[in-house]
Amino acid sequence: MTAVLAGGAGAQHSGDIPPALAWNKLKGNCPANLDWASLRGKVVVVSLTYGPVLPEDVAAWNEGVQSVQDERVLFIQVVGGSEFLLVQALKQTPFQGCILFDGDLANSRNFKLPRLLPRTVVIDQLGVIAGYSRGGPDEHGVRSVLNYQTETGLSEVPPQPRPYDPTDRTDPPPSYEVHISPAPRMELRALGQLVAPDTYIARNQPLQAIIMDLWETPRFRIAFPEKLDEGNWDVTAHIPVADRGILRQLVQEAVELRFGLRVEKEERSEPIFVLTALGSSSPHLAPATKAEKQMSADGQSSMSGTAFTMQEIARTFAESLNVPVVDQTGLEGKYNYSASSKLSGSEATLDLAHKLGLQLTQAERPIEMLVVRKVQ
Repeated sequence: MTAVLAGGAGAQHSGDIPPALAWNKLKGNCPANLDWASLRGKVVVVSLTYGPVLPEDVAAWNEGVQSVQDERVLFIQVVGGSEFLLVQALKQTPFQGCILFDGDLANSRNFKLPRLLPRTVVIDQLGVIAGYSRGGPDEHGVRSVLNYQTETGLSEVPPQPRPYDPTDRTDPPPSYEVHISPAPRMELRALGQLVAPDTYIARNQPLQAIIMDLWETPRFRIAFPEKLDEGNWDVTAHIPVADRGILRQLVQEAVELRFGLRVEKEERSEPIFVLTALGSSSPHLAPATKAEKQMSADGQSSMSGTAFTMQEIARTFAESLNVPVVDQTGLEGKYNYSASSKLSGSEATLDLAHKLGLQLTQAERPIEMLVVRKVQ
């Protein structure tokens, strides 16, 4: 059930009464009343983000709170995504402000903010919108509102995402040609079949990333040569038929020709890790319910996820170790997991596995690899 408090409907501009705050659950340090009339006299900083929450995120939120710790400022963090991951993050790093868990994205709609993009709105001491900022709180803007300054540096309306049209007029008309060129500096990044089955776009990407995308293979299953062409590249293909198979093969061949490569699959004896179950249950690993959606939030020495199979957890370990991991746990179904380690690097990954009741053991086995070779 979602709680909603009365407020101005559809307000967007600075000087307007803010719309209602909405939540499924409250966490952290929230006041008894969250209606705007009760909050008058304080500057209220409402930050909205809907991705998975890590302990590092909560620590960053606390830095914003501490920057104006002795002032009459209330920080409200609106989050969505996985409540399980949020709870695990708060166990490690408590938040000094108020958290609204908004699984319905109601506040984003009410404030008319770009969907799923982090934004912050500042409400002044009179209970009206002082302005907006991209991402997290703007300390200068918050202090300017505290000091009743007219120039706050905040936007009068919610900042909108910068428009990007990957098929703008500079792209060629449909043909069976692939255009590859060095990327301009500071160009917006993009990768993959973003538009339709007849269009492939890569913008400002290193060659390794383009190969991983086109051959749909993670880094740890690819053997790259010691030297690849450096720098970032643009790749554009817009073919006259809507066929993903033809499009992908066409771009693959063009990349091989342009950079003098041969890319092929081979079975090779490679060092790997084998994932097995220790046999005893772990409080950090539990079966997921059917209603839970798959989400993950991995840090340098932490990992959390919901509704993952063991094969998918093995792949998470593989990405961390940059070595293939073979699942031999025998565990079926989907799981929620959350663990952190005080170690770093590969030692942290091995420690995380152990905390989940799993074990990673080094081995060497023949596995299929994507091999990239330079040709004359």
